[in-house]
Amino acid sequence: MLTVLTGMLVGAWHVVSGPDHLAALAPLTTARGTEAPRDGAKIGLAWGLGHTGAVWLVGGLLLAFGSMVPLDGLGLWSERLVGLVLMGVGAWGLWRLRTPEDDAPDLDTQTPGHADFDHADFGHTHAAPRSTRSALAIGFVHGLAGGSHLYGVLPALALVADERLAYLGGFGLGSIVAMAWLAAILVSIVRRLPGSRATVRRWTLLATSVAALIIGALWFGLSW
Repeated sequence: MLTVLTGMLVGAWHVVSGPDHLAALAPLTTARGTEAPRDGAKIGLAWGLGHTGAVWLVGGLLLAFGSMVPLDGLGLWSERLVGLVLMGVGAWGLWRLRTPEDDAPDLDTQTPGHADFDHADFGHTHAAPRSTRSALAIGFVHGLAGGSHLYGVLPALALVADERLAYLGGFGLGSIVAMAWLAAILVSIVRRLPGSRATVRRWTLLATSVAALIIGALWFGLSW
């Protein structure tokens, strides 16, 4: 139990303290600006699942093959990929700003006789799965990066067999819960900002997208 709790605490601290994690999550959770905290938590949960899956994958390979796994090279190239992904997320957020309100339904998804659906509800139905799928993939990339190895995988190698699995399991659970909680808080903050819905959405999306671009560029450049 102590090993599980230690893994949970380290996993939670790892995800909330990483600026690259927050930079990737913020544009996804602030792009729409009207969702409930539980909707933001779903995006954070998806990111955490992807991150945990990658950490467990690397941990399993190391436990099975040991030094045969090129951990240094994998972590280095993953860090570079993280930088590119962050820049991509930032560019995506800026592209979303091209329209003043982009949560209206697409023409090809509108059903005859149902054009009077509430735009926010209809848009939420289709945009949320796309956001969660993106968060899942981004989390997986983050899980392959070097910081995850340092905190999630390497400590487990110093433990005995049962404790290794306990630590990796706790680390994954802590990562998932912490990122879901962080995403819910971000959405709650955005919902409480003064101003109209459209104004708050545009300014928060602009700020988080620019931050993602800057952090991504720094991440990619420093990895070389």
